[in-house]
Amino acid sequence: MQFTTLPSIEHNTAYLRPLLTTDIDAWAAYLHLPAVYQHTSWNYPSSEELSAYLGNETCGEPDTRLRLAIANRADDSLVGTIGFHSVSSLNRVAELAYDLAPGYWGQGIIAVAGQALVAWAHQEVGLLRVQATILDTNLRSLRSIERLGFQREGLLRSYRQVRGTPRDFYIYAHLAAD
Repeated sequence: MQFTTLPSIEHNTAYLRPLLTTDIDAWAAYLHLPAVYQHTSWNYPSSEELSAYLGNETCGEPDTRLRLAIANRADDSLVGTIGFHSVSSLNRVAELAYDLAPGYWGQGIIAVAGQALVAWAHQEVGLLRVQATILDTNLRSLRSIERLGFQREGLLRSYRQVRGTPRDFYIYAHLAAD
């Protein structure tokens, strides 16, 4: 699936842009904060691992994952990311992924960015389904995804290893037909 356009958002403190090399260390730093990683399946990613997301928005390869920076309008610093960590053009489906530095929680940034990305995925990219898997203990993310209009489809027991321990995840979906 190729991305010929990118979504944009209307938020007073944040906007979407491609990830930059200068974002990677800041991304790794907040992903390592206990308040963030305890509710995610990230395994303490290194800057080198996160760098694999650079340039994916212009890659042009089918089924390329996509991750965009959520940047602070005031100083262009990275405050979060949003995108798809898996894409299937054959099935016209992608899995939504997002994270936000704790200092920006509760400001409606994920709500605005998520709405824009999901609408763009259905309308511009042609995805029939956008899904999300969320660690069962991540109550903040569960509330966010439900506010975005995703429907809970079930519990995936021992779905992913999270730092060496099998963990349960809820699966949610947003259909173009919804």
